[in-house]
Amino acid sequence: MTKSARIQSWITLACFFAGAALGLLVPGLFTHIEWIGTIYINLLKLMALPIVLCTVFNAASRGARSASRAMLKSILLFVLLFAVSFSLCAILFSILSPGVGFQLPGTTPWNGTAADLSAEGFVQTIFSANIFASLSGGAMLPSILFAFAMGVVAEKVRAEKLMAVFSELEAVFSKMLSYVLYLTPVGVFVLMGRCTASLGLDALKGALSYVLCAWGGSVLILLLVMILPLWLICRIDPFTYFKKMGRVLLTALSTCSSAATLPETLRTCREEFDVPERITGVVAPLGCTIHMCGGAVSFALLGLFVMQMTGRPVTVGLFLTMLLFAELLNMAAPGIPGGGIVLGATFLNLLGLPDAGLFLGMYAGIYRLLDMSYTSLNVSGDVTAVLLIDRWENRT
Repeated sequence: MTKSARIQSWITLACFFAGAALGLLVPGLFTHIEWIGTIYINLLKLMALPIVLCTVFNAASRGARSASRAMLKSILLFVLLFAVSFSLCAILFSILSPGVGFQLPGTTPWNGTAADLSAEGFVQTIFSANIFASLSGGAMLPSILFAFAMGVVAEKVRAEKLMAVFSELEAVFSKMLSYVLYLTPVGVFVLMGRCTASLGLDALKGALSYVLCAWGGSVLILLLVMILPLWLICRIDPFTYFKKMGRVLLTALSTCSSAATLPETLRTCREEFDVPERITGVVAPLGCTIHMCGGAVSFALLGLFVMQMTGRPVTVGLFLTMLLFAELLNMAAPGIPGGGIVLGATFLNLLGLPDAGLFLGMYAGIYRLLDMSYTSLNVSGDVTAVLLIDRWENRT
């Protein structure tokens, strides 16, 4: 990390805590300036998709066979990491039993509707009939697959001019992103201030046990599933990991968006961990779409908490059903408007749990705070997957 990058990281960290504190002390301030945070997130998302398209295309066109191998290995690794994360959290939350005896605070019922999901619908969203509609709608997975296929074919037909154009476009978009990242301290300050201002202390007191379990589970998975394998397999110690991941984690905490964090994730993998583009350009964008270990923590806690709250026992069969539903919903998440709250309601409906409208009302009220931990874990998992796949590829 360069000296200027280290200075910006420290400034961003200071803005992170300053925004959180001022959000509690003078919440009215952030009502008037929250548009700045919205613009910052929009700019990151604006740069994310074109950068992803270029990096995936370039990775595939420069080595179709190795890129295809990396994609298949990534999918297998994503499924494994999610299953391990879900199982560890299920064990932790079964021991702690945070939902036993839980009394709902006075909250407004959640009046949203669960997502209407089906296997056919999920497959149809992957194979889009209009790639331009997918691009304009920000649908990441079909866009990634289209760019990957285009890159593979470009290598087959030796479209050297097209490959050169995409390489230059990637350089241009990366430079544009570097300018956007200068706004990170301001964006983080406003986003964190708005977060604490909207939540307040009263909302946190009523759901403190749930929030602590969410963050505790995320920390557990970060240490055991993300950092420990890197320490044992890639020889990356925790201190080095956190030192290089600082900017990524701060961006994830403030934006609560894996897509908005993706450009910083790509930069970190390339510049801080020296992973080649043929790996980074495939694994990181794909991980942003279908690999979300934060979702493993979220679904495990949500399902077990409501079951404990309502006195429903968890059998082995029910646990496997929960894991399967969580994995499928996790992959479908990027295409669901409303994000984690809608998916949470869908998950409870699929499990046949009683109406939890009041609980989901509380859940919606604190979700921003939960999503900070889940998104940070998601992007950490993406980086971990990139490093493990890189190590795997170098051994074969």
